[in-house]
Amino acid sequence: MKLSHLLLERKTLKHSALYMPYFTLGDPDFESSLLIAKGMIDAGADILELGIPFSDPTADGPVIQKAMVRAMKHSDFSLEKIFETTQKIHSINPEIPLVYLTYFNPVYKYKNQKNRFVGESFLLKCIEIGVKGLVIPDLPFDSYEFLEIYDNIKKHHLDISIIPMIAPNTDIKRMKYILSYGSGFVYYITSLGVTGLRDRLPENIKERAKLIRNYTNIPIFAGFGINKPEQAEELKSIFDGIIVGSLNHKIIEEFLNNENYREQIKEKIYKTTKNFVDHLVLI
Repeated sequence: MKLSHLLLERKTLKHSALYMPYFTLGDPDFESSLLIAKGMIDAGADILELGIPFSDPTADGPVIQKAMVRAMKHSDFSLEKIFETTQKIHSINPEIPLVYLTYFNPVYKYKNQKNRFVGESFLLKCIEIGVKGLVIPDLPFDSYEFLEIYDNIKKHHLDISIIPMIAPNTDIKRMKYILSYGSGFVYYITSLGVTGLRDRLPENIKERAKLIRNYTNIPIFAGFGINKPEQAEELKSIFDGIIVGSLNHKIIEEFLNNENYREQIKEKIYKTTKNFVDHLVLI
């Protein structure tokens, strides 16, 4: 089943806005990534966004940048280790969709010499290990590379979505263009700039959500800056889902130097995830 259908069906069955927590694979280590994923799934997360560490994460703020640096410092860090860990996460509960947050470089370079089209090997590997969608912040939807990927996903009937990102300053003409190619769900960037923790949400967020709905039938998720369950509750009747990322890495930082950090991180992330999930139930 297509990702958009899976999400809308889950929202209807739960009578709740959906929760998609983000975390960077390999931070603080790959064993912890499995425990973090299990904690999130056990607490009721509806979909997981897994970050592929990259040396120049232009869409991410300081908290996630530090997480990516920590992950890339491990001696066993590699794209193959990322895929191996992802497959193990998928096996925890295959009913929970997985999405990668990645930059274009890994997509383009993965076994590139064997590709029939840009990114083919990467896309096929994603499908093999249970990844249903890709968020690629540095791949414009009007670029040659994106259009080649999009055309070949359709041509070869590949079950994977390229997630469109809409910003607060995206004008209507460009919004309509991006949404005409996007699938899975819309990633609405609530605030200009990079990821991070913000105290307040923009005042025009409701109007922007309504505007996006005029041009697409796929679910709309809100991300960038959301870090309090009360913020999520404020948005649950406006958006189909909520994305929280930097907060999870602040939790990792909190326990990173403790002797039993893995269990402490898992427990705190479980409680945090459940708190968000509980606040997203629709009345």
